[in-house]
Amino acid sequence: MSKIVSYLRCSTSYQLEGHSIDNQRLKIKQYCELHNLILSEEIVDEGVSGKNSNREGYMRLLEIVKKGECDGVVVYSLSRFSRNTMDTLSSIEKMNQKGITFHSLSESIDTSSPNGRFFLTILSSLSQLEREITSQRVTDVLRGLKSTNKPYSNDLYGYDKVDGKLVENEKELKMLRKIRKLHKDGLSSKMIAKYLNERNYKTKRGGKQFYCSTIRYILKSKVEK
Repeated sequence: MSKIVSYLRCSTSYQLEGHSIDNQRLKIKQYCELHNLILSEEIVDEGVSGKNSNREGYMRLLEIVKKGECDGVVVYSLSRFSRNTMDTLSSIEKMNQKGITFHSLSESIDTSSPNGRFFLTILSSLSQLEREITSQRVTDVLRGLKSTNKPYSNDLYGYDKVDGKLVENEKELKMLRKIRKLHKDGLSSKMIAKYLNERNYKTKRGGKQFYCSTIRYILKSKVEK
């Protein structure tokens, strides 16, 4: 029987039910049991975009691959593994060189066969094309909303949406200034998130934990007066 490492990822800004960590975990467990695979380790990146290849769990997985410490890697879908075609192909090529198979449940990919490797290349390219098209559509919509001075986010930190208008939230603005000062002082998004979590700061929706992606979103969000 083969030793398998599973990789799970979910972005806090985009959590469809089918992409939740619990759902990914269940599907992967069922797949391994069906194919008589031993799931030796589970690696999770939560609240991290698939476009960012510098993910803690993702880097951990690549280190395992580099050392040849597993026989296979299984993911729920290519989009959970990576949103970048080059990263996907490069990572899986490293697995091939070590004799490590790659399994993606949603796309029925198994790189132990030539057909599986060829199919993977095609699907990876389509995945990135879909992301770029979606990104462009979102950008166009936001530009249209901004040109009419309408709120273009339900979660714009520092402001509340009241009767279709943005109203300043002084408590959040104070915290926003703190976040930007920490960023200006050289702290990374991860360090800022840790700083806020250790002091029990609340997110826009009242959540108990900040993630790197949350901080990056806050830093990028601006309101033009």
